[in-house]
Amino acid sequence: MSTTQTSRRATDGVELVHFWEEGDGRAMLDAVLEEFGSRHPGVTVTDQPYQMGEHGMMIKSRMLRQDSPELFVEWPGQNLEPYYDAGAVHPITDLWEDNGWPDVFVDGAIDRVRMDGDLVGVPVDIHRMNNLWYHVDLVEQYGVDLAGIDDPREFLEVLEQCHDLPVVGMEQPMKNPDDVLQVWSAITIGQFGSDVFETITRGHPGRHESELRQALELMDDYTEYAREGVYFDDMVGANDRFLDEQSVFFYQGDWMAGVYGEEDDFEYGRDWGRVNFPGTDGVYQLGMDTIVPSAWTEFTDDTRSLLEFVGSTEALELLNRMKGSIPPRRDVSLDGYPQVLQEQHRDFRAADHFPGGHALQVKPEVFVEARSAISTYLSTGDVDRTAAELADAYRQ
Repeated sequence: MSTTQTSRRATDGVELVHFWEEGDGRAMLDAVLEEFGSRHPGVTVTDQPYQMGEHGMMIKSRMLRQDSPELFVEWPGQNLEPYYDAGAVHPITDLWEDNGWPDVFVDGAIDRVRMDGDLVGVPVDIHRMNNLWYHVDLVEQYGVDLAGIDDPREFLEVLEQCHDLPVVGMEQPMKNPDDVLQVWSAITIGQFGSDVFETITRGHPGRHESELRQALELMDDYTEYAREGVYFDDMVGANDRFLDEQSVFFYQGDWMAGVYGEEDDFEYGRDWGRVNFPGTDGVYQLGMDTIVPSAWTEFTDDTRSLLEFVGSTEALELLNRMKGSIPPRRDVSLDGYPQVLQEQHRDFRAADHFPGGHALQVKPEVFVEARSAISTYLSTGDVDRTAAELADAYRQ
């Protein structure tokens, strides 16, 4: 059982801190809060967005100043453990039990918000990270056999095949170390298996130092076929070029489905499609968000009402349909969802392995060190040094 700080901020309404500043995330949150307001007109909700890169720091800073929000969005799993260990989260096991949620939320979502027996948050989405998006016409025009690509090494041959074309094979944004680390993760899983990736990232890189290094070498080979200036390219710019058909493929999470679905005259199956990143069939690499109550503010009826609403079937149906994700509850109808998300839900139910992305998979301090190791690669291109630093990061 976590301990709680005795000094608590007096409350006036409910403040929700999050990182959904713009785009489909902002639109989703607006729609969810509007629906909540229509059902609870007497509850005042203030939402406070922070940029993704500063979000966690701002929450911790406010907690130290005894100015904690009632609710905040965070990644669950390993990322939440420091909050719990510091007594900064309010256990809501009773809320879960009162609403019958243990019987309807999927086990993986429950496990990632359970700390020493306490349930400490409400999971609101399940994202898939191991997606390879593609343009249907470019794949057909250039004779790419998607079914014949069995692993990341064979995908390198496809990138080589595309090298002399007027478009690049795959967008590879490398300005942000997080995007690069995710590519390394996908290559590791696709080439060597989910168990190897989980063993490396869960504190035992020495058991698979060769695989860790080989995945880095293969990622380095991929960059030979990237566009010029890739080290200054961020995800937004890369996606804009993908939409402009300047590349055949783009590796990103399924949040892109929400973006593509809003594009005019850009139809799933006709114009764009997705396959699992090569070698990751049967793997659903998870990204998740959860809404967490602070232990350092008063847990009011209004706070409870908002948590109960965001965990309801109605809210989760709306939230995930707009956000490009699948609900963490088994009893949410997907009848109104686009085809791509219905296919993702089918794959989720059939998957055998559910490794997390780094935000879920490792503790925050390990994530920081892993980012630092990738930054070494981005600044030096030294695979040997990067492999050593990455192994040291996971060995903590």
